[in-house]
Amino acid sequence: MTRPTLFHDPTSEPSRAVHWFAVEAGVALDIRPVWLSRGEHLAPAFLEVNPCHQVPALAHGAIRITEASAILIYLADLASASDRWVGATPAARARTHQLLSWHHTQTRLHLTIGYFLPVLLRPVYRGVAAPSADAIEALRARGAEPIAQLDAFLGDAAYLGGADPSLADLFLAPDLYALDLDPRKDEWLAPAPRVAAWLARLRERPGYVASHAAWNAVVPRLRAIAIEPLAPRDPSWVPEVCAPHVPASTP
Repeated sequence: MTRPTLFHDPTSEPSRAVHWFAVEAGVALDIRPVWLSRGEHLAPAFLEVNPCHQVPALAHGAIRITEASAILIYLADLASASDRWVGATPAARARTHQLLSWHHTQTRLHLTIGYFLPVLLRPVYRGVAAPSADAIEALRARGAEPIAQLDAFLGDAAYLGGADPSLADLFLAPDLYALDLDPRKDEWLAPAPRVAAWLARLRERPGYVASHAAWNAVVPRLRAIAIEPLAPRDPSWVPEVCAPHVPASTP
């Protein structure tokens, strides 16, 4: 069977998670950019891959897989790496699946969808006004709860699964790295020192460098735009900054 193709935008946190895992686990993928800021996720050709018009998506022969968590599980199975990355025992696998499910209704919902998109990204991308100051504080309070829970999940372990990272670590962390765009980022992590140390530890992994190079390249420009007066904006320039940092494939 041919190599899987990952349909990918490096400004998408779940896309970065899949790319990160492929690098860490040595999964050979072809990478095909689908630039959200240019509306390419709505193009008819991509809708044939994912009618829900979201990235990441995976094509492998006749197989089409959407949802990053499903893609991660599929690639781990494909690479015979499930014991290492999902868990070698029923309890370890249950722990990983628990965290993947928790993420959707906690960090993803309250940090990315609830805070990052309306407060940070849409104003920069489209010139849309952010919520009021009171609303922002309420959103931050909601987002602080899953960070506190994550801090408790880590306990004294280096990673969410123990001494070594699992799929859960690579899946959850990109949503917190999205907060690099927030001038108040340090306020999120000050009450959660174990989360701060965990994120710093994961940044040292080679897979982080490869999968986050494009995002890290565009963040300074996005932060500079954020301090400019609001005006209608066109984010179609984003791929020009990101594209040089997106490889055509993983080794």
